Amino acid sequence: MPLLRRPSRLPLLLLALVAALAAVLVAFARPAGACACGIAFDASVAQEQALLTLKDGRESIVLSLDLADPRAAASADRRAAVVLPVPATPTVTAVRGDQVDVFGQLARATMPLPGESSGSGDGDGATAGAAPGVKLLSRERVGGYDVSRLRAGDAGALQRWLDGHGYRTPAAAQPILRRYVAERWAFVAIRLAPGSVGAGTRALRPLRISFASERIVYPLRLSRLSQRPVTAVLYVVGEHRVLAKGFDTHHAGLVDELSPAPTPAVRRLLDGRYVTKLQISGRTPSSIRDDVVVRQAPSDRLFRATADYPFESEAGFATSPLPPDASRSTRPPGTPGSATWLLLFPAIGVLIVIAGVLFRLQSRRRAG
Repeated sequence: MPLLRRPSRLPLLLLALVAALAAVLVAFARPAGACACGIAFDASVAQEQALLTLKDGRESIVLSLDLADPRAAASADRRAAVVLPVPATPTVTAVRGDQVDVFGQLARATMPLPGESSGSGDGDGATAGAAPGVKLLSRERVGGYDVSRLRAGDAGALQRWLDGHGYRTPAAAQPILRRYVAERWAFVAIRLAPGSVGAGTRALRPLRISFASERIVYPLRLSRLSQRPVTAVLYVVGEHRVLAKGFDTHHAGLVDELSPAPTPAVRRLLDGRYVTKLQISGRTPSSIRDDVVVRQAPSDRLFRATADYPFESEAGFATSPLPPDASRSTRPPGTPGSATWLLLFPAIGVLIVIAGVLFRLQSRRRAG
């Protein structure tokens, strides 16, 4: 009777190698980003950036969406749009013409080292076009956008208003909208205005959304509905360095020391002593549970990214070298650009050696 041979371990090891290589491909893939601040309708958002400030009990969000309509010609009732929740009744204006490049200037000043205005008040009751349970505070053209400011006492009525005005909300949005309504948040519905639609992405003038608040918040809950990983860049200006859960710090320093220095017009938007650049990249939508709440960091320690040390994680606060000491040879564990991921290659080499040894042992047993 022939002896039963023990199953070879070689296929299992080869499977482990394939799995490891697949993990590398997944980890280093860079999928396209999606709108983080709210629901995007009939649109793609090439880039989402925001400048956040808080002064005298009022938060200001300067928002740049680069909202693009993928169709060459959009119909009147289906134009690229975003619905943005905010915790209090907002005013919406467009930044001045000489402030349009605010995000370009901030991006250049925080790069890693080498190695028109028409807002209004709260209004007096519902404007024409509102539905029962929804209070339309205003609707106007601002900086190339058709902007509606809303209040709602009922989430179902809000969704009916949005659906009836071309903002076709997915069913999954209703529980999130219901929570915002219960917390008495307001809503800013933003669409490309007629005549603003062109081929490809068109960067329109950033909008400035201001509302009463005791802390800096940025709406993020609706990004759970995204079909793509979420990416967002937040510049927070205030008297101190800040942190936000789940966000990495890409720059933290004094506004007066930004280099190249912002123009005087853009500098007026940076109402504070300190600027912190926070970012999430490729975040899984299902992992987002709440809005971003910005909090003061344990210290005002400076951070200037380098090519090898591109960011400082929330958990790794104050583990980076100070800017004068930053060097290409200094890298923290577990960050992009660090050598941690290189350990995978010796591990794969060890697996290959073990597979070879086992193969030889099996060959000898068969020969014997």
